Amino acid sequence: MKIRTLAAFLAMVAGTVVATLYITGLNRTAHADAPAKAGPIYAQLSSMTTQLPKDGNPLIVQMENNDALSGLTHDPKAKPGEIKVDTDGVYFVVAAIQVGKEKGDTEDAVDVWIKQNGKDVDNSGCRQAVPDPKYTTVLVSQGIAECKAGDVLNVAISASAPDKGLGIVASSPKGEATIPSIILSIYKIN
Repeated sequence: MKIRTLAAFLAMVAGTVVATLYITGLNRTAHADAPAKAGPIYAQLSSMTTQLPKDGNPLIVQMENNDALSGLTHDPKAKPGEIKVDTDGVYFVVAAIQVGKEKGDTEDAVDVWIKQNGKDVDNSGCRQAVPDPKYTTVLVSQGIAECKAGDVLNVAISASAPDKGLGIVASSPKGEATIPSIILSIYKIN
């Protein structure tokens, strides 16, 4: 009986208590009385399109599927390569790409990295060597991004030998789940 009474008292008082939490390293203060966003903020986007850089310049990866989306903005028709942040916070970002190439037996490389507001995110790049057309693997770039509302995130790729059809590949194995060329997952962690 005492626990129920204490729990009821704490629930009643919680609405009137104003607490301030300082998040170390972010130089921001969050107030407990600030309006909370309904539910978690997340996205999982993907593409069933093979995407190959054509001229040695970076290519912004296009994602035409919103597999799951809440609290972030992604328009797969108008701006399939952009994810807009709607709420200030710190986000965990994972870009997993399926790399491959169409021809050639020399070791060539595919790079992937994250961009924020048009700028490369430091230390987000990853590279995978692709020796021949039979070889595919998943290359992952992941990290923590401090974002403000309105920030735009992109995934970029480049290929050391674009003339060999080197890039990210999608496929549909018979009787299995599809293999997207990219799966991008984002989750707001604070």
